[in-house]
Amino acid sequence: CRKIELECFHGSWDRVVSCQPVDCGLPEQSHVYHAIFSCPWGTTFGKQCSFTCASPAILQGDSDRLECLEDGLWSFPEAYCKIECPEVPNIPNARLLTADCTASGHDVGSVCRYKCNAGFYIIGSLKKKTPRKYFKLECLEGGQWEETGCEPISCPALPDVFQGMYTCTNGLFYDTRCTLQCSDKTENSDIRCTKDGKWTAEFTMCSKLQGSCSPPSGLNSVEYSCAEGMDVGGVCYPTCIVALDMDLRDPVVLPNGTTAHSLKHWMLPTKVQSIVCTGMMKWYPDPQHIHCIQSCEPFGGDGWCDTTNNRAYCQYDGGDCCPSTLSTRKVIQFGADCNQDECTCRDPDAEENKSKGRDLEGGGDGDGGGMQ
Repeated sequence: CRKIELECFHGSWDRVVSCQPVDCGLPEQSHVYHAIFSCPWGTTFGKQCSFTCASPAILQGDSDRLECLEDGLWSFPEAYCKIECPEVPNIPNARLLTADCTASGHDVGSVCRYKCNAGFYIIGSLKKKTPRKYFKLECLEGGQWEETGCEPISCPALPDVFQGMYTCTNGLFYDTRCTLQCSDKTENSDIRCTKDGKWTAEFTMCSKLQGSCSPPSGLNSVEYSCAEGMDVGGVCYPTCIVALDMDLRDPVVLPNGTTAHSLKHWMLPTKVQSIVCTGMMKWYPDPQHIHCIQSCEPFGGDGWCDTTNNRAYCQYDGGDCCPSTLSTRKVIQFGADCNQDECTCRDPDAEENKSKGRDLEGGGDGDGGGMQ
């Protein structure tokens, strides 16, 4: 209590005094974490507030009320809000190793361990030197489990000479079964991709094939050298006709409707070293889809942003066009041809672009394998 003295002076009190109840104010979030407070009766001395738990928190205890005390502080309720994670997710192609994780209601910070099944590894780890099978999921503060999973190992691409002659049950991934189909059914053969990423056997070319491939037509400013012949298995080597355009030197596979001049910077075409005459008596890759594009300049990653190299095909100039991928954090433009966006930061993996969430279309790598 606070005492106040009044003095009578010439028949009047020297001040007017009234007593007001202590006001505790709205309860702070730290008083009950993850709570939503309701104080319809006010926040002064003796008044009560109630609370509910903000999802995904759940109420633990019986009393959800707190009272404003005479010292201006709120009482502590007997209940509180607790965040828990639901049952651990069922990760496809993985096995749960932590026995305690089979129950429901897991505290924040709880950890459950898994192991990917045979032929599967943690997503993203197959690109590393030592792929990993074991992983853990932690219950996060938001009441959700961490997200990850397992992906299948894949086997090497089958030789191009068999293009169009086989079918596979699941691409080139683990446990897929690929069947080579010959005109003589007795020569058909099956191979399977094992958990180690190796084929159980190699295809043997059908023995009763007759004929050869026609000479590859010199389309799209590309000419071919076929010293090995044009029978099945024969290889031809493409060369760009430089006399037609000095800048276009690299033969690559482009998707239908795309030319060297309409090629977008984010497309990643495959450079063609050779084409082969397949058992279908067709060239692979198809010469119709092979075009010449501008080759990369030899000075990527030299600290200067080069317009020629600022594209996916040239690894975005080795990071020279984005401040975040430069040690100096300063882009230096090379040449005077940066009048549009050729010298802007285009690399989708650079920090500047990760937050933009661009909906980039995928580039073309040419025809796929298997039966046509």
